Amino acid sequence: MLQGTRRESDHFIVYRHDSVSGKTQFCFKTPKRLGNAVRRNRLKRVMREFIRTHKSLWPDSSAVVLLPKYGTFELDFQQVSAELQQLFGHE
Repeated sequence: MLQGTRRESDHFIVYRHDSVSGKTQFCFKTPKRLGNAVRRNRLKRVMREFIRTHKSLWPDSSAVVLLPKYGTFELDFQQVSAELQQLFGHE
């Protein structure tokens, strides 16, 4: 069984494990309880943009799961970026 870390903030839960494939992988979980498809897709776009622009924050060969909490869709990119930067910066 893989061992990893779990971090939590006001709007996100982040799980990180060592990747068995040897490369960094990301998974975005956006359950229907967060809102309609438009809101969930916007949130995924914002999270992907954060991943694209902050590649130096995570080590190589890690598997990361990003799980937003209810109310996250109200945040703009700067707020999401600041919160995720804080979560990833502690690893």
